[in-house]
Parts: sequence; C-alpha cells; structure tokens
Amino acid sequence: MDALTLWILAASGVITILLFTVRGLLEQLPELFAAWHRAKKALRDQESRGE
Repeated sequence: MDALTLWILAASGVITILLFTVRGLLEQLPELFAAWHRAKKALRDQESRGE
C-alpha cells in the first residue's frame, strides 16, 4: 500500500512539473512568433534595398 501511495505522489509531481513547463512554453509562443515576423520583415526590407 505504501508503494502505491508513493507511485501516486510521484506521478502527480511529474504531471505538475510537465503542466508547468508546457504552460511556460505556451506563454512564450506569441513573443517567438512576433520575433520571427520581425526577422522576416527585416530580411525582406534588406533585400528590397539591394543589400
């Protein structure tokens, strides 16, 4: 019975850490997409100026 309790607690901890990590990554996605669009725009502007 003690082993089952430890497994449940361990699984809960792993799931909590996983959800925390996924949430952090998802919060960073809008900034990542904005930076990607700025980089593409900068490259297009550079090409249009012939650099």
